[in-house]
Amino acid sequence: MEHSFFDAFTAFSAAEQQAQMEKALDVSSFSVAYSWMSPENIAVAPIYFSKPHESKNTLTAPPTAWKIVQAISVKGELDFVIEQVKEAISTEVDCLHFLMEDDVEDVGLLLNVIAKSNLTALFVFKGVPEDSVMVQFNALDNISVVVDFYGQYARKASWKDSEIKDQERWLSFMGHAVETPLFVNASIYANAGANLVQQMAYALAQLNSYLSLIDESALAFPSSIHVQFGQGGNYFFEIAKLTSFRFLAELIIRSYDETLTLEITAEPQKRNKTTTDYNVNLLRTTTEVMSGVLGGANRILNHPYDLRFNPPNAFGDRIARNQLQLLKHESYFDKLPNVVEGSYYLETIVKEMKDKGWAQFLSLEEKGGWLVALESNEIQSQIEQVREAEKMRFKAGQQILVGTNRYVAESGLSASAKSKKKIPVASCSPFTPLQTVYLSNDDES
Repeated sequence: MEHSFFDAFTAFSAAEQQAQMEKALDVSSFSVAYSWMSPENIAVAPIYFSKPHESKNTLTAPPTAWKIVQAISVKGELDFVIEQVKEAISTEVDCLHFLMEDDVEDVGLLLNVIAKSNLTALFVFKGVPEDSVMVQFNALDNISVVVDFYGQYARKASWKDSEIKDQERWLSFMGHAVETPLFVNASIYANAGANLVQQMAYALAQLNSYLSLIDESALAFPSSIHVQFGQGGNYFFEIAKLTSFRFLAELIIRSYDETLTLEITAEPQKRNKTTTDYNVNLLRTTTEVMSGVLGGANRILNHPYDLRFNPPNAFGDRIARNQLQLLKHESYFDKLPNVVEGSYYLETIVKEMKDKGWAQFLSLEEKGGWLVALESNEIQSQIEQVREAEKMRFKAGQQILVGTNRYVAESGLSASAKSKKKIPVASCSPFTPLQTVYLSNDDES
């Protein structure tokens, strides 16, 4: 009979291991002194043990392959946009996400450039495009047009026409193009300052509002759902956020239609990027896209390190692409298994985030759903409380942002940082819009 090498070692219980660590650390109990509480009210212990009685309840395995995405803002003249597209095509980019900033009526030349490549493209419009624009997208493969009109309402605090008319226009858009994905840009919550559980809950509630609207209108459900998340610097928690969200979102999605598929896009959040020691942004975006990969995102979108203080430029775009290509082709981040399984720490965080995220989602639904919570300022108020607490930790040095409130190099101050421009706060409706708010509420502090 063969024996395992590990048979020679004595197994110790969790209580025995804890007692040994307390002895080594010379403390009566390390559970308090060596623990910390996350902004999501999740207590993080210094060590975790296997809990075999807890079942692994993952509905679908996270994707083993992910696509490199480049985001391109489309506004004004298209000459620079077309140059960006041609540059992306010449590199190993898999997808292009076009952010339609202005009403661009003639995108024919741009579409011709894309059609000649093998890239897939997602055009993200702020509102439903006119028929004259949509007709240019017809019969084009690998190109999708999406509209998050609820997300735009949350940003601007106003409808384009009215709630009913905007809903009718969006339903007509979805009804005439069944292959058009349902799109939710949950990055707005991260950039407004929401903690990770809030981001999950609000995204779930907004997704459910869309699905309910389609269901009540007796429309065919779209073939896929795209949700975009902003990733922050709490590395392991960000991994757990995406893993937890996928599980909970699929519970909701399958209650409407078993055939719907979910795709998650991960991007670095904007609110923690600095204009002082701005090269540190390269480190931040690297860990943030890494957490997106390990959290199971289908698409990874990176931002240029100089996004905060420079207009779009070829150098910033190239560096952002290179970061993703290094992860994928040289670090083999496209060949990793499900890293959550077997990590007691991550498995515990995932379970707690699922429970807290689902509870907060149900609380919103019981009060009327996402739209009611937004218009009553409940969502904004919850985010404001979290953001103010974070701001106090930031100013007290308890929350460190390297290059901004710790290890600041005076030589790294940019012209943008020195100008101390205030972030404008719009107010055009009875409720507060969700906006990108930086840690210090100005360019730097």
